[in-house]
Amino acid sequence: MAEVKRPLARVFACVLPAVCALLLLASPAAAKDAGVVSELRGTDPSVAGLEIDVSGGDRFLLLRNGSGKEVIVKGYEDEPYLRFLPNRVVEENVRSPSKYANEDRYALRPVPAQASSDAPPRWQTVSRDGRHRWFDHRIHLMEKGTPPQVTDESKRTKIFDWDVPMTVGGQEVKAVGTLEWVPASSSGTSPLVFIGIAAAVLGAPDIPPRCDDDVVSQPGPPCPR
Repeated sequence: MAEVKRPLARVFACVLPAVCALLLLASPAAAKDAGVVSELRGTDPSVAGLEIDVSGGDRFLLLRNGSGKEVIVKGYEDEPYLRFLPNRVVEENVRSPSKYANEDRYALRPVPAQASSDAPPRWQTVSRDGRHRWFDHRIHLMEKGTPPQVTDESKRTKIFDWDVPMTVGGQEVKAVGTLEWVPASSSGTSPLVFIGIAAAVLGAPDIPPRCDDDVVSQPGPPCPR
């Protein structure tokens, strides 16, 4: 039987070019630009079954009601804006001024005359799976560009703390979080790491094949005498 030498070296010699090509293509996408990020800290007080998260960096709030209770999210004028029912139906108050402000990232849509925080709610179904996502201007900045609070773009900087009021089963609850400036960073493993590993393997000495004297239970070729 022909002796097989340096199997790991041969594997790396075959695979290395493809791995490096993929990493070189993926590295720019893995880098993260500087910008603002809104981070949820939780609810005050905590509510079992109520799941809230920020998505899109600082763009949306996402709420899933598994509490078994009615959840009402309040609008910017403390009016009832969203209603999450225990049966998983989610409704939006079409008379809430917040509904129209939240239809655009920068609240550019005009609020119609019939919308009023003092008007009785008129509910319209927007979801039937207990979840809903919306722009909430309390969790992000309304101006473009670098925030004035940031004096050094290379440092993580707090912009402001935020809260979104709601009621859960009639109890006052707040989702609380922080908006921060996060400096640019890169993630992932550099292709140079893989090149170094491959170079070490390719330069390693030959490893002789196993023989019968090494492992009795798994016979191999006879050892040289």
